[in-house]
Amino acid sequence: MFLRYNLFAILWILLILLLGLAPGESMPATNIWDFLSFDKVAHFSVFAILAFLLIIGFTKQYTFRFVRYKAEILAIVFSVIYGIAIEVAQSFIPGRGVEYADVFANSLGALSGWLIFYLIYKA
Repeated sequence: MFLRYNLFAILWILLILLLGLAPGESMPATNIWDFLSFDKVAHFSVFAILAFLLIIGFTKQYTFRFVRYKAEILAIVFSVIYGIAIEVAQSFIPGRGVEYADVFANSLGALSGWLIFYLIYKA
């Protein structure tokens, strides 16, 4: 039942992987200041959605008791580590590199995904 409740999160993880590891030539060419703002908002949003989906899936599944009861912290930790891993992997892609501002946006997004979950389900 773990896969059933986490299918959307897994698909989202794969989408992040495909987009995050696209070669630099595949990225749209825009003014650096316009793209910088959009880029950080995109990172923030993508990881907020990821953390939210993971918390929902982890909470609903009943295969792994530990994951169910620690869903929020595990989802945040996984999202942050995944964001860092994607940024590090980008250093091996031509035209891409590690951006610490992206790591910060990813982490902030993961925390906001938890906040959104909290506001919807706990408040």
